[in-house]
Amino acid sequence: MTLFNQFKETGRMEDLEESIVLHRDALELCPPGHPLRSSSFINLGIGLLTRFEQTGRMEDLEESIALLRDALELRPPGHPHRSSSLHNLAIAVQTRFEKSSRPEDLEESLRKYEESADHVFSNTLTRLLMAARWAAFARSQRHASTLKAYRLALSLLESSLVISPTVQMQHKILSGKNGYPMLASVAASYAIEIGEVAQAVEMLEQGRALIWSQLRGLRTPMDRLAGVDKDLADRFLATSRELESLAISSELKPITLPTQDSATGASQKLVDEMYSRKRRLASHLEAIVAEIRALSGFEDFLRARRFSVLQEAAVEGPVIIISHSEYRSDALIVLYDRPPVSIELDSTFGKDCGLLFVNLKLALFRVQTEPNACDAGIRDVLRSLWDQVVSRVVDKLDELGVEKHTRIWWCPVRFLSALPFHAAGPIRVEDGRMDFLLDDYISSYTPTLTALINAREFKPEIRRHDNGRPRLLVVALPDESLPSVEEEYRAIQKDRDFVECLVGEQATREVVIDNFRDHQWVHFACHGKLNPEEPFLHAFRLHDKDRLTLLDIIQSNLPNAEFAFLSACHSAEQGLDGAIGEVLHLSAAMQFSGFRSVIGTMWVMADIDGPFVAKRFYRHMFAEEESSELGFKRSARALHGTIQRLRKRPGITVERWVNLIHIGA
Repeated sequence: MTLFNQFKETGRMEDLEESIVLHRDALELCPPGHPLRSSSFINLGIGLLTRFEQTGRMEDLEESIALLRDALELRPPGHPHRSSSLHNLAIAVQTRFEKSSRPEDLEESLRKYEESADHVFSNTLTRLLMAARWAAFARSQRHASTLKAYRLALSLLESSLVISPTVQMQHKILSGKNGYPMLASVAASYAIEIGEVAQAVEMLEQGRALIWSQLRGLRTPMDRLAGVDKDLADRFLATSRELESLAISSELKPITLPTQDSATGASQKLVDEMYSRKRRLASHLEAIVAEIRALSGFEDFLRARRFSVLQEAAVEGPVIIISHSEYRSDALIVLYDRPPVSIELDSTFGKDCGLLFVNLKLALFRVQTEPNACDAGIRDVLRSLWDQVVSRVVDKLDELGVEKHTRIWWCPVRFLSALPFHAAGPIRVEDGRMDFLLDDYISSYTPTLTALINAREFKPEIRRHDNGRPRLLVVALPDESLPSVEEEYRAIQKDRDFVECLVGEQATREVVIDNFRDHQWVHFACHGKLNPEEPFLHAFRLHDKDRLTLLDIIQSNLPNAEFAFLSACHSAEQGLDGAIGEVLHLSAAMQFSGFRSVIGTMWVMADIDGPFVAKRFYRHMFAEEESSELGFKRSARALHGTIQRLRKRPGITVERWVNLIHIGA
């Protein structure tokens, strides 16, 4: 294929012509029965299809289709490369349809795409590519199979992660330039287009935060199943734990996907062994899940959740999903007692939202050197969010009868999750005072609807301090760059015997991890560090350059955890990598590990604000008159009240009061 590849690089027709001649000669040397005959058919067929694209000669296209049909005959169902053969034929027939508009070519092409995506003996990533192309072509022709194609593509995207051994490998699949991070939004946009808003919600849930969803599936509570079939529950748990252990292992550093260029020798052998073990365990788990689904009442065990289940996320207030794609942008309001509501946003928002993201980052780069420019830049972003999105959502909430000063949850997709919807505005200006969204609603965030549902699930009674208070662990690292941390941790500890502090040299990685398990609440007051290249290495900086990484956190299963306050820079900051829809930040990791409510920072936190925020916040959290409400659920209102106080302090710039956000229940 050297000459053909040369043509693709240089565009020299002489190279293409010569490659076609050579492929004809090669086919002559592969008579019927030869193991490479199907490959020769394909090579010549693709060469002729390429020449048609350059010259428009229909005889080349017709011969290409005939050759690709012959190749497919030699790759019957069950052949590992049948899917790619079906795909080649689908492309060729699609090309003829685009030239001649013959309806039979449209149907055949879509049928071949579907067969290719459905071929269970072929590589999962190949099938995923086929399903995505099937969906795109079917949509362009307004074909009835479009929704089915998107559904299959999302299912295959999940499957591709199931067979990827580690979270690092899963992340690489999702951060490639293949369009997969956009798949759920694109699929949902079609569902909305045809009036299937509930299905759009299901698709968005199924196709984002996939790494968290995969890991969460391996930590499924087994109490109900154990009551029906304990042996089956035990087998499921044992296999799930093996898979989880493999997924969050650190054996490959840096982790590499098994490609011809990136993994050779010992590294390749290790990767191959991990894939083999993952496939074996995944196959075993699939068989166990099939057994579980055969039991009465467990038919939907670990299936993608239906809207009727996802709707439970809105039991304490509406959840607003903000989605965008190349086709359209929408705000979807999920309500507990009625169908979801769709608000179509202006067509310009799809382009503007990317610019808002960039402008926010540019403004924050100037926080130290040009504070006034930073303040103005963030205000411009808040104003645009109000004008283009949030004002329409608020109008609809009013129309739906959602009361002011109640809780709402934001669930933005992809890089929209880096935008401060909770502080949009100003929504009005009265007597010289500017009001923002947080003056009318108490906002929280959630990476997915399932994450919010899980955060509210009942947990057995957990061990608390003798006075009934939750045991609170404070991890504090005061130094020259964080001089206010000492005042911050002392303010939390004052007159509270249920507060334990790990300060300075006490705060090592091992000690912090050990103490996690004995405390329901945790407060970090230290540096937070981002690792743009390896998000699983985002970390809290501890004593003597020690670090507690995102991977360390997700390796900790903390069933008794309730609440975490991450008073550290970047603890809820969405990175810039290709898998931005995965919400890979420290706050999300804490929530996954068991913390029901988490407070984090969207960017750098001003050290001087730590003591004031801590004093006000915990005063509200431990107020006796509030004791009837579950403590972790009190955190959203406590943060809301604290930020309102912070805003009124002299000299407080906008980036300081917008920064802190609440995630979870």
